[in-house]
Amino acid sequence: MKKDESLKEYLTIDNMGRVKVPTLFLKHANIHPSSPIQFFNYKNFFVMRQVNFLPARLEKKVAKNLTRSINELGCIVIPKMLREIHDINLHEKIEVKVINTSIVLKKKKEENKPAGLIREPLEPELNKLSLLEIKEGRVKLPSSVLKSLDLEEHIQLQFFIKGNNTIVAKKHKYEFPTEGILLFTGQSRVIKKDKYLNIPKKLRDYLNIYNGDTLEITTLGDQLIIKKAL
Repeated sequence: MKKDESLKEYLTIDNMGRVKVPTLFLKHANIHPSSPIQFFNYKNFFVMRQVNFLPARLEKKVAKNLTRSINELGCIVIPKMLREIHDINLHEKIEVKVINTSIVLKKKKEENKPAGLIREPLEPELNKLSLLEIKEGRVKLPSSVLKSLDLEEHIQLQFFIKGNNTIVAKKHKYEFPTEGILLFTGQSRVIKKDKYLNIPKKLRDYLNIYNGDTLEITTLGDQLIIKKAL
């Protein structure tokens, strides 16, 4: 699949709340049969991705409600919670896309609905969204993210905190400012040769980020924005 291209299909929810995801979609999203799949909810769509293992924190009720297994045929149950949030009924069609190796699902818009009431098919920001698993305190940045921020291996990044749930990384400057609502943390790291970026332990502890967690990685201007996916 070339850059800026995406796979798209409409799938029908069966009477057990399942959809059968095409093999090609699973291949591009690197999802394997019998693997645990975690769902992430957004405004008018939701995303599914494979997790390598289920941390103890997934014993929590909400997390369990958003975790399913996919069988050898590619069938997976869409959590009832998400079907209710997005007003998706049994036997309805849903739009399924692969963007940036994430499988994205949303309710098919009604053809007879007034144009002014129809939301955009996908949030524009989704094209810049990557869901990455943190391992050994680090994440591997996609080439598309590095390119969009004009970053290369061995470049040093400074870390800032935004609010109480967001890390912002920017190219290193020889100054230590508080930029508006960004609070400089005094932490910086270098992008490694293999495109890995270490998230300082001080910041991981502050945001309760643990190995095996999924991080939302987005870009905005010259900022690399990192949040813990819920």
